[in-house]
Amino acid sequence: MKKIYLILTSLLTIACLGTKAQQVDPIKQNISIDIDKLGDGHITISMAYNASQWENYTKIAGSNALDLLKRQEERALPGWYLQNWSYKDDGAEHTYTLSFDALGLAKIDDNGNWVFDIDQKKPDITKISDHNFAMTTTYNSYGVLIQTLWKINFPNSASNVNPDKDAFGKAIFTYEMTPGGKASHLLFIIAGLLFIAAGAVFYFKPDILKFGKKEKLKPFTVVTSQQGLAASATEPPAANPNIEKQA
Repeated sequence: MKKIYLILTSLLTIACLGTKAQQVDPIKQNISIDIDKLGDGHITISMAYNASQWENYTKIAGSNALDLLKRQEERALPGWYLQNWSYKDDGAEHTYTLSFDALGLAKIDDNGNWVFDIDQKKPDITKISDHNFAMTTTYNSYGVLIQTLWKINFPNSASNVNPDKDAFGKAIFTYEMTPGGKASHLLFIIAGLLFIAAGAVFYFKPDILKFGKKEKLKPFTVVTSQQGLAASATEPPAANPNIEKQA
């Protein structure tokens, strides 16, 4: 997730570098991530500029803003399949909104739990509800102060949603949800073993389902038998040579 805002702010920084006035207030960036029950995510990014920054941004992006942002995201997130792009801007408010879907954003680990990696160390995470979390990051990029507000929304079917960290100390979210969870994970293992056992039985005994079935006669066999019976019925009996001698 860290790659998302690093790439997005590259364009923002370029736009801000053209401004001569000294920046006082930080540039505000909002990123919302909505994760569904399949682990796919819908990402919405909104950016707000002042008048001079917006002028520079429109000069850089031109009429190809969506294509430019889409190309940057695809390069930054090669491990995700991105689709359903949408872009809207508001010149009067000096803002734009980019949204897209990222498939496979959350994944199931070896323990059957769902894991969402945010790729940051010791972030300041605020719990809003059992399924909604917020996080704020502020950093300086080429003299431009950028403040990003993250909103991470998990599906209502998720349970035990908790911030955690991986083996490298980076922050992650873990949660339970069907088909994840320990119980479902056990069911998947049992189903897999049953499929393996069934495959072994069919391999060693391929005729196990053929019992009780009668062997069907081939059509041409029946026709040949009927022709033989007909021929034998019409053929006259052989003459008796002894009868001719007696006559």
